[in-house]
Amino acid sequence: MFSKELEALINASLEDGILEEYEKAAIVKRAKSEGVDLTELEIYINSILQKRKREHDLAEDAKQEKIDQRKREAFGKVCPNCGKQVPPMTIKCECGYEFTKASSVSSVQILQEKIEKIATRERDEGVQPLLAERQKMNEMLDTISLFPVPNTKEDIIEFLALAISNSKLKGGIFGTIGGRLKFICVISAIAALITFIWLEYIERDYNSLSNTFLVPFLVAIYGTLMSCLGFQDVIRSNKIANAWRDKFQQVMIKARSMRGDAEFTQQLDYYESLLED
Repeated sequence: MFSKELEALINASLEDGILEEYEKAAIVKRAKSEGVDLTELEIYINSILQKRKREHDLAEDAKQEKIDQRKREAFGKVCPNCGKQVPPMTIKCECGYEFTKASSVSSVQILQEKIEKIATRERDEGVQPLLAERQKMNEMLDTISLFPVPNTKEDIIEFLALAISNSKLKGGIFGTIGGRLKFICVISAIAALITFIWLEYIERDYNSLSNTFLVPFLVAIYGTLMSCLGFQDVIRSNKIANAWRDKFQQVMIKARSMRGDAEFTQQLDYYESLLED
């Protein structure tokens, strides 16, 4: 559009984004000598000034964002629900709002998605229901046990929260096969004692003493069969819960070895207390 000399003069004058009067006079003088239309010149100069201003504003915004980010990291964050300032590691505000990382997907979220995908997967045709459930359980156990220990404080806290929600045991004494066998042994012993007292002191049928342990024997057989056939969902659920508890302890060891602030240590104590309840 303009000569190289005029272009160089314009760019040099607008380098700082400001056009001084003497710079403008020099540009106009040069433009007149080259026969350039002054209206076109003015439009051209204004377009450059606007472009420089936008670039400057963007740079300032980026600089301010970095400053604000450092402040948030140093002084915590603001709850978007109630506007209260909360510590950096806070997961849930007092008002009930839960902070999540919408900008990135953490490894813990990926783990949760894998577990949910396995749990909701439909059974393949031709596979027995019990076998399919056992396969699902084994896949979940492997996925949990092989999950790499998080490296950041945020991911550690996120994992502990997830593990706590999945580590609750079910069924009480019936939650494990060992617990059920202990219960059956106790009931069998009580049945044997009652049978013995009945035959010895009430019936006084000494010929029937050989049958004293028949009743507890039948009770034990019945209880064993029921333990094998019933409560399978509870057993599977508790195996998965124990896997979460084992991984929780592994992650907690890593977390305790990290240099954390008081807030981080307090959260570790809180989740550890939930596991012990």
